[in-house]
Amino acid sequence: MEEETKKTKLMTRRDFLFTSVAITLGIPGCYSSDDKKNKQDAKQQNEPIDDIGKPEEEPSSGNVNKPTPEPEPVVPTKQSDHVLYYERQDAEYAKYRQAFNKRITHSPKIIAVCLDETGVQEAVKYANYYQLPIAIKSGGHSFEGYCLNNDGMVISLAKLNTKAYDEATERFVAGPGCKLGEVYQYLNTFGKLLPAGSCGGVGVAGLTLGGGYGFFSREHGLTCDHLTKVKMVDGEGNMHNSDDNPDLLWACRGGGNGNFGVITELTFKTVVAPKNFTSYVFKFYKLTPKKAEELAKMWFSAMETLPRSCYGSYILNGKTLTVLVTNTEEKESSALKIIVSKLNAKADKRASARKRPLLKALNAYKGRPDPLFFKNVSGGYYKGFDDIASVFQTIAAMIQKKQGMTTLLQINTLGGEIANEEKTDSAAYPHRQFGFLGELQVYYDRESQGAKAATKVQNIQQAFLKAGVTRHYRNYPDIDLPNWEQAYYGESYERLRGFKNRFDPNDHIQHPQSIKPS
Repeated sequence: MEEETKKTKLMTRRDFLFTSVAITLGIPGCYSSDDKKNKQDAKQQNEPIDDIGKPEEEPSSGNVNKPTPEPEPVVPTKQSDHVLYYERQDAEYAKYRQAFNKRITHSPKIIAVCLDETGVQEAVKYANYYQLPIAIKSGGHSFEGYCLNNDGMVISLAKLNTKAYDEATERFVAGPGCKLGEVYQYLNTFGKLLPAGSCGGVGVAGLTLGGGYGFFSREHGLTCDHLTKVKMVDGEGNMHNSDDNPDLLWACRGGGNGNFGVITELTFKTVVAPKNFTSYVFKFYKLTPKKAEELAKMWFSAMETLPRSCYGSYILNGKTLTVLVTNTEEKESSALKIIVSKLNAKADKRASARKRPLLKALNAYKGRPDPLFFKNVSGGYYKGFDDIASVFQTIAAMIQKKQGMTTLLQINTLGGEIANEEKTDSAAYPHRQFGFLGELQVYYDRESQGAKAATKVQNIQQAFLKAGVTRHYRNYPDIDLPNWEQAYYGESYERLRGFKNRFDPNDHIQHPQSIKPS
């Protein structure tokens, strides 16, 4: 039996074929002298990971007339000009392992910091040779830590953060390591905008692959709707371009990340950036669950006439409600004036228009850069208040129980250009018919509170499920969500499984809610 196992292992490694693609983006400008030293150190290491053995040599049969054997594949090592490998004992490991959610403590065996596309290919082949599952990390903001894993490889795309705008085509080319705040600043110098969200530290790649919505979506559509081209390294280390695989673009428009490939470059069409950004903030205090419900009904009704240039959110935090309305038009339309008047009539703290230059305004919503303890998940999609009316007071009561934590339910407006039926067949994103999206957020200070936070989220999610809320946003994952395949992807799931079979049939790239091959 031992001999049969050994032969099987030999055949598996002999059958491993390497390919080489001469596509190089070059080392990004942020490549530091420390990284150069690390790369020089890596050159002195010709060994694979210490605790993983080299393949055994096949014993000779002594037959001088046997055919010339096939050459053994080159064993991947940590010596490379295209990728830096860090293990747990290395000083740089903690830096690249860090996730935005302090609740996530996964510990990969090795982190591959790729310097270009060739580095991504090498890292994938390295992981496959040593049978390490692969997770992909760009911004590190995955709510459930799907950008990390335990005892596998994490491919870090932090260094692939180049940005280029072509004024002739109005196209923007971004590396997957670009952060949203940096993109807003860069494009604003050309008077352009990529419609997206508000959190400045989010990676553009992960945001886009899951859909991407925010202040500008009702006017311009989802971030993924502006994606025109991608380059991707598949689960076997092969390079693909959506120009040659048009269906790949469909899959990357809302089909989620970490499923069947590593995106190495994204091209977007852009829109004209508004010069100013106007916001209104309304406050309501000392709410009972019944009063919170009454205000929710009023808010949902008011949002039905919200102009496309506007965005709105209902944020219930304990017994306090904050309502935010934003506008990118220079003037206040008659419809917006009516909405503002209705909200001011009910608010404890009335709001007036606050107009600021775009970047200055966005800076106020970029979020904290330092890691936090939290359990945040999708609170589901709704067509209107009726979808959650039967459980709203119950949920409001649970939110008001502090339990040493801060709990929020934020409901955001969708609709507008997102609901454009002409875009239905062009993207894997399946939830265009819903006008509202909920986000459930629980923040806490101590690691020991994590289990209590998770239980609270599960109880609220059960209430939503009782009301029939079964569709959820892929970029707000919930690891405890039942039937997540349909919840995130709906009718797109089976087609996405076809892409998994095509680009990663051996399931090298994976996380707890990644698409599985059929």
